[in-house]
Amino acid sequence: MNTESMQIIIGIGQILAVAIIPIIVWVLGIKYQDRKAKKEAQLRLFLTLMADRKSNPITKEWVDALNSIDVVFQDNKKVRHAWREYLDSLNEKSPHFDSSNSFRLDLLSEMAMALGYKNLKQTEIDRFYSPKYFGSQMSRQEILFQENLRVLMHSKNCAEGFSEEEYQKHYDELLERDV
Repeated sequence: MNTESMQIIIGIGQILAVAIIPIIVWVLGIKYQDRKAKKEAQLRLFLTLMADRKSNPITKEWVDALNSIDVVFQDNKKVRHAWREYLDSLNEKSPHFDSSNSFRLDLLSEMAMALGYKNLKQTEIDRFYSPKYFGSQMSRQEILFQENLRVLMHSKNCAEGFSEEEYQKHYDELLERDV
């Protein structure tokens, strides 16, 4: 093979390298960003569940996060299996209803393992800090809600209350609307 042929082959190789290497780098960058976005979504979901794991009453964020598990962890069979078991345990008719906390811990533990938190134990997941102030504030809010409901349920308007018969009729109508 002569030097002219070698020069042509080297030139073609350089042109191909200049054209193909950026495409390869671009494809690898897209794959990396996609994996990173999936990991970030999994981490956000896990942290939401961890933050609200013992909130009472449960938060909308907790429910939304639970309902996102099948999508966010679609490639992780262990997490999805733990989610199905936890979901089943939440049914009042389930024989596991009284032990749903154990299933919740299993779910959070599987998620922690999937995210690389291999040293996070279930006892640590189960630990939760809730200041007494939050509990008493929730109690006051519940009392206020119940009192407002009681007053409104027994009132025709701001100045006039129901008689017992009117109240019972009004109450029955409200119950029928809920059904």
